[in-house]
Amino acid sequence: MKRQMSFRVYGEKGLPLLSFPTQDGMSDQWEGFQMTDQLEEYIEKGEIQLFTVDTVDIESWSNKHARKIWRAQRQENYFKFIIEELYPCIMSINKSGRLPLLTGCSLGAAHAANALLRHPELFCGMIGLSGAYDAKYFTNGWMNELWHENSAVHFLKDLPSDDPRVELLRHKTIIICVGQGADEDIEMDATRLLEAAFVEKGIEHWSDWWGKDVNHDWVWWRPQITYFLPYALEEINRQC
Repeated sequence: MKRQMSFRVYGEKGLPLLSFPTQDGMSDQWEGFQMTDQLEEYIEKGEIQLFTVDTVDIESWSNKHARKIWRAQRQENYFKFIIEELYPCIMSINKSGRLPLLTGCSLGAAHAANALLRHPELFCGMIGLSGAYDAKYFTNGWMNELWHENSAVHFLKDLPSDDPRVELLRHKTIIICVGQGADEDIEMDATRLLEAAFVEKGIEHWSDWWGKDVNHDWVWWRPQITYFLPYALEEINRQC
């Protein structure tokens, strides 16, 4: 990235859980919004070791005054940082030898989906909450090859069925959830598109739609993460 990036580690052992913050967030966000408190029981019992990381969203997804090509390259650089720099650090710190589970809310869920879809050999699955999986919402419909690679709904839809990653994805634990309340319109549309792509490729997943009172907000993401995590852990442990 040619810049300093930070990540935080919570817990000493367990399945590595890599969490991405919401749009423009940094590695302290999950702690600031009490998501780490929500996961304290799992961390203290050694069931998970939580890793939270910075983003460069303010330079890429949110930077509407910059050239779209430059923004796309900045996001791709961030993706390479996650795979080529952060991932080896996680595997070195975590001693379980197990593949990390990915998670995130809103744009954080999109980062998680991008990582899983592009490199399913490196991760065991994902929990995406209110995911903004369609890059076109951030570029006024414009897209080039790099944005396509970082737009989960487009990447998966156009992934050839005989690509080895499709078969790998069929053996991952994939959970996507979205509410139907305030400020979830973009995320509902993106979730529908991602659902359709999973179905088209024959990739098993759990898509859960919460009620019309469920808004795009931490007050819902906190109970959602502890609702889905036990299921994910059970599935992952069963597959091991």
